[in-house]
Amino acid sequence: MTYIDFHTHQVPVGQDVVAVVDGRDTWGIHPWEAYPRPLPKGMGESKSFPLGEDLGEASRCLAIGECGLDALRGPSLSVQEEVFVWQVRLSESLGKPLIIHCVRAIDRLLHLRKSLRPKQSWMLHGFRGKPQQLRSLVDAGFFVSFGPRHNEESLLLCPAERLMLETDADAETSIKELYNNVARKRGLDVADLCSLMAENYRAFFRKELHII
Repeated sequence: MTYIDFHTHQVPVGQDVVAVVDGRDTWGIHPWEAYPRPLPKGMGESKSFPLGEDLGEASRCLAIGECGLDALRGPSLSVQEEVFVWQVRLSESLGKPLIIHCVRAIDRLLHLRKSLRPKQSWMLHGFRGKPQQLRSLVDAGFFVSFGPRHNEESLLLCPAERLMLETDADAETSIKELYNNVARKRGLDVADLCSLMAENYRAFFRKELHII
């Protein structure tokens, strides 16, 4: 079996774990760091946008992110939104999906998705919200990733084809423990859950996964 960790800050140990490591496999500007920076020559006019030193890094990654909106931390939401929209456009131009951090700004995130009408897939990572929020996200086309801390009712209600699992920054819970826990709650064999996550990996990243 292969265990997929869809968003983590730890490099995994073991050949049976495939991890999407933040900063290694993804490229993005976190909303906590979303302060506008001037574009270098040739990249725009007077308006300020965030920009990593090497956009080639973004083109080599699996996804853009984590990026998003956080009403509790970072610069103003208006600044965060400008930075986020820039990354949505980058995601679209590179053909890369988006991994999103969102805290107390889901309504605004849903509005942006509706207005921007992206073609690339979006995933909200570390979801802890209630079923009503889950339904809004699923109806809008989001993938939803659950970590060790989650709303159990939402976990059970999440459609299988939109479900993802992650450890994020939790160094205490392994991805295998999380799979065992989720499989038990959803009434699945762990092997079947691993197969489902592999299908969702292919759907989200549009990339084949080597199954061990």
